[in-house]
Amino acid sequence: MKATEAEPTLRRMLSEAGFDFSNPSPMLAWQVFKAFAGQPVKCADDGLLFECGVYEFTGEPLFHFDLCRQFEIEVNGEYDHMEQLHCRLTCKPTEALKSLETNLWAYDFQSMPAFFDAVENLPEFKTAVAHPTWQCEVEQNEV
Repeated sequence: MKATEAEPTLRRMLSEAGFDFSNPSPMLAWQVFKAFAGQPVKCADDGLLFECGVYEFTGEPLFHFDLCRQFEIEVNGEYDHMEQLHCRLTCKPTEALKSLETNLWAYDFQSMPAFFDAVENLPEFKTAVAHPTWQCEVEQNEV
């Protein structure tokens, strides 16, 4: 697929898996994201990022459980820009979530399965996926 097709592809895969945007499950989002990560994208390079923590991007502190795939785009064989596709789940920070903050790039691992295992074994991941109430957005932007 082309990088421009990544967002609709992820949305379709989430929908086909029964993901409910009105009552999102971070574990189901993660399972779909892992499958999506195996879909080849025509770009110079792509990477995976898991990130979580309390951020105030909207002016309000929210806990973010962010699944990101980053694409390096070239034009005529030269670097042009980066794009990031986020499946971002947010919620009001609880006492259990307030102190959690981490990020892992797949680049730091020998394989995608090793990256997935590392993420799933993070205490931050385990605590976050147990939280019951989320909102979700999927968006792709140039960075």
